[in-house]
Amino acid sequence: MYKIKMIPNRIVKLHRHRSYLQVVRNASTTQETKSMQPPNPKRISTDMVGPPDPVSNLRKVIFRIPPNETELERRYREMRSEVQEWNQKFWEKHNSSFYQEREAYVKNNVPADKQNHTADEMSVFYKSFLDKNWKLHLNYNKEWYKKNFALLGLAIRVKVKKLLRLKD
Repeated sequence: MYKIKMIPNRIVKLHRHRSYLQVVRNASTTQETKSMQPPNPKRISTDMVGPPDPVSNLRKVIFRIPPNETELERRYREMRSEVQEWNQKFWEKHNSSFYQEREAYVKNNVPADKQNHTADEMSVFYKSFLDKNWKLHLNYNKEWYKKNFALLGLAIRVKVKKLLRLKD
């Protein structure tokens, strides 16, 4: 079992330590460091997790490139990166659409005597948005499962190859 402790607004480094993952602060992402370059994947010792994206709410992972990376390990790393990018694009588009539609709904449906909607009034919008995007979510989930099973297959192959290498 692993425990992951996330530090808001920080790029963090994950270390495996005994039976848990230890999070170490690496770099701040405050306003003055927004222009900071991301770490070089060839020079970091572990995968690194960044702060949440303001639109997608996903944390970008910078995958470490080991110096003696095999072809199979490279394919696995690149596939993980591709799945992350695909996921990022989907949720950016989805959440942008959600925010725009919510803003339009609030703007067009606020009575003159009220300043904002109650949670019950907003639930009408949330239900309609989910109903309208039901097929999109269904297709996303199907594709997500396909991509993750492909990743799982590659991950198993990488682990088996590493174990066989250690045995020799």
